[in-house]
Formats: sequence, structure tokens, C-alpha cells
Amino acid sequence: MRLWTVQPRAALTRLRADGELTGAWERVDPAWRPAYEAMVARMEARGVSCAGRPPFWAWAAPDTADDRVAWTAVLLVGLDTDDPGPFAGYRVLDLEIADELVVLSSYPRWNTFLDDVLMGEESAAMDWSIDADEFHDPDQMGVQACVPRLRADWVLGCRPLTAPLGD
Repeated sequence: MRLWTVQPRAALTRLRADGELTGAWERVDPAWRPAYEAMVARMEARGVSCAGRPPFWAWAAPDTADDRVAWTAVLLVGLDTDDPGPFAGYRVLDLEIADELVVLSSYPRWNTFLDDVLMGEESAAMDWSIDADEFHDPDQMGVQACVPRLRADWVLGCRPLTAPLGD
């Protein structure tokens, strides 16, 4: 499956040196951990083992190197488009990963679930369905992908993350 992900430059350096990256709970905001644990449980239920670690997030599409990728990265990483300097600290990886190692879910539904978790809603539950239009809307990145690790041999390409050009 063709995916793209945004990772810090330091992670890419480790990936190149070690050949593989695995998640670490100490890099996950403690407030988000219950949601991440739900994702890990979903992945385990689908036969994708994270070996007790958090997954990596990616998007179910090739890296198009357009503003949709940049805007999605802005939202995920929390960058300020008025200050392009911090963008240099990130890389966009274009990946090819075996389908059986990828668990897809709806990004809008994930955000609803994440909001519920962050607000402390005890009954927070993820709706794991994906609407058909989420796969085909060219203006949105509606389908997220989680993978248990990143491997250097999955990387088809790598480029610097650049600030989006427009609103």
C-alpha cells in the first residue's frame, strides 16, 4: 500500500542508521495515550502487532508533494505557516508497505474520538468505519493509516517538508 508520513529529521537519521524505527510511549503526549492504546488494540485485533509500542501515523496515498500534504502536516505537527523555519526540521517519506501491516481508519472519526478522550469522556469509543467518500475526496486527507514500525526499505522517497503556499 502506498502511504506517506511526516517525521522529524532526527527520526529519518535514526531510520537510515538502524534500518527500522519503532514507537516509544515516552514520545506520546500522556493525554493522548488512551486513544493511542485504543489504536494499538485495534491493530492487534486486526493481526498487526505493535509489540506493546505506539504505532506510526501515515496517510493512505502517495506523497503528492502538494499543499494538501503540507496543510495536513501543519495540522498534525502544529507548525506556524507564518514561520517557515521549523518546517526544515521535518521530512515527508513516501512509503510502500505491505497491506497486511496497515490499519486504516477515518481521520475525522479519529479526531472526534481523540477529542472525547482529551475531554475525559468515560464512554469515549472509536467508530472504526470509513465512508467511501473519505477515500476519494481530492481536497481532504480523510483516511489515516497506522503501521507498527517504519523500515528503511519501505521508503520510496524522502523530501523536506515545505510550508504551504496559500490558504
